[in-house]
Amino acid sequence: MRLSGRIVLLVTIAITAIAALFCVIGLATKSWAGSTGIFDLDYKAPAALSIISFILLIVSVVSLVLQMFDILSGTLQLVPIILLFVATIFLLGTFVSYVQRALGSSFDLMVTAHFFSYVALAILSFWFGQSSAGMGATS
Repeated sequence: MRLSGRIVLLVTIAITAIAALFCVIGLATKSWAGSTGIFDLDYKAPAALSIISFILLIVSVVSLVLQMFDILSGTLQLVPIILLFVATIFLLGTFVSYVQRALGSSFDLMVTAHFFSYVALAILSFWFGQSSAGMGATS
């Protein structure tokens, strides 16, 4: 992998880690519409979706690190893209399932986590498309 590819992967790893940080802060704070926390709501879907998305974000950071060190090759290079895509969908589901209630700052943190994961997915997809085109031209 070229140096510029490693820089793009480092930026993607950093953005994904920031998304995971916002996700866990949004999950841990207690300003979900005046309740004492997301786990105290009668409707548990936002809590479950945010936990799943946090786990997927962490796993995608690990898979991006593995890809940066050329451990993932061939079709396994698609694993971080797929994980980030699924994590983005779960983050979207977190705040969409909660949108019928009054919003709080924890909701805003989840929206921010979704934005960062979406940006990381876009950068990673662009990088993968560029690196795949480069491999196809040399083969």
